[in-house]
Amino acid sequence: MLMEEEVTVLLRVGLLIVMIPVVVLVIGLMIKFKKHGFGWFLSHLILFTFGALTWIRILETRAFASSINNSVTIAVIGVIWAISMACFVKGLLSLSYLKKG
Repeated sequence: MLMEEEVTVLLRVGLLIVMIPVVVLVIGLMIKFKKHGFGWFLSHLILFTFGALTWIRILETRAFASSINNSVTIAVIGVIWAISMACFVKGLLSLSYLKKG
């Protein structure tokens, strides 16, 4: 099933409208609180955004690219997603430990 041309543009713009303010917020929190956990969240957001934008590119070019090329790209996106989730979990764990004093 093919998608209308405008849909992929809306997906890309919508993703960026959501992700840019979130990235700015995480950078602000990282500067304010000086905790490494926010760096892991920033890594997660950057990797996730890159993977999502690549997926949208596949939606645009799948009719012109080979099936093998698309499959390899999807596999790479899966690996990027897994790495981004590992960064997310590392950020959660590093921020969840309370200092005992």
